[in-house]
Amino acid sequence: MNPEKPKSGAGQPASILVVDDTPANLQVLAGMLKDRGYKVRPVPSGKLALLAAWRDPPDLILLDIHMPEMNGYEVCEHLKADDKLKGIPVIFISALTEQMDKVKAFAIGGVDYLTKPFQMEELHARVETHLKLRRLQIELEETNAQLAKANVRLEVLAVTDGLTGLKNRRAFQEKLQEEVGRVARYSSPLSLLLLDVDHFKQFNDTFGHPAGDGVLRDVARLLKESSRSTDFVARYGGEEFVILLPNTDQQGSLLLAEKVCKAVERSDWRIRPITLSIGVATMATAN
Repeated sequence: MNPEKPKSGAGQPASILVVDDTPANLQVLAGMLKDRGYKVRPVPSGKLALLAAWRDPPDLILLDIHMPEMNGYEVCEHLKADDKLKGIPVIFISALTEQMDKVKAFAIGGVDYLTKPFQMEELHARVETHLKLRRLQIELEETNAQLAKANVRLEVLAVTDGLTGLKNRRAFQEKLQEEVGRVARYSSPLSLLLLDVDHFKQFNDTFGHPAGDGVLRDVARLLKESSRSTDFVARYGGEEFVILLPNTDQQGSLLLAEKVCKAVERSDWRIRPITLSIGVATMATAN
């Protein structure tokens, strides 16, 4: 009965790249690993090993040290310098028995070192150990990536108004503090528009909250469309909105307020016309 095939993270047989310049060694080692259920790719040189790893990254690499043109240490250094390949575990297999050879192998990124001749049972045990560690590492990296994405989404939600998609009051307060500091540093004017949907409570009471929510979403869209890319549009609360206008004096803010009012008045409101009341304030340092 054949043993169960060792699996990679994708549920397929684990892929092992075997690198040795001696054909007999390569054939024996590859055959032994295939008998254990691994997917084996044998290559006879360091340069071919790098090319094979780049084209189809394996789950693990068994690497001889003494090879012409490019030895195992150099191959490992190239692997660890490549963001795509640096996470692949490398087990050195060598006839070198000096302690310094082993120290160097670990120093450049090897995860294990086997001395020739070796027992297949020992090799299999070490291969399985490092494959499991690699799978755990990949799972941890994927979990961390998912957490990072979730944190970004939470940060966005924390400063976004759920109904209109505009920035919320918290985001506005943070932005206001930032822009006030800019006024103090650069003596540039800052204007603020406070906008209120006229008679909104009466509209809600008459036509219902779903219709009122639709009005708020449409007003939010019109405010964004009427504002400049440098302006900061937010829902302040209820039917109130704010627009921060960096580097804008009172005359500029009045022009934008008029533009916004006209955009809302001219919009095609299905139930009844909607209008805004707008207050304008400007902050500037004395020259």
